[in-house]
Amino acid sequence: MILLLSVVWGLCSCSSDLNIKHAYSFTVKTLPLPQRLEQGETVALEFSLVRERIYEDAEYSFRYFQPDGKGVLTDDTGQRLAMNRLYRIKSDEFTLLYQSACAEVQQLDFVFIDNFGQELEYSVTFQHENKE
Repeated sequence: MILLLSVVWGLCSCSSDLNIKHAYSFTVKTLPLPQRLEQGETVALEFSLVRERIYEDAEYSFRYFQPDGKGVLTDDTGQRLAMNRLYRIKSDEFTLLYQSACAEVQQLDFVFIDNFGQELEYSVTFQHENKE
């Protein structure tokens, strides 16, 4: 009887709050990119979202800034993307297209965000290709 009471007391004293982890770390990778771009040249930025663990309710987004140079960033459907706007990532593998619009160094700074508030910064830099 004492053993049964001990077991019941032990079960009742346990917390019913479960600590379930939803926010798993993630990184972003791209396929190799050229180091130099000519004005007017377009390059595909093929991104891979690499997650520590798959949690189905996790959602990922990104925004970008271009602190150096000029160019146009579009999604794979040709929709032009505006700087500092948040865009949802629909697949762990996605492609953005960047077209150079200047003859100088160009840098794109991306911020990837999940719906748990985790952020990851990723930068891409291109030098100007001088054909002369």
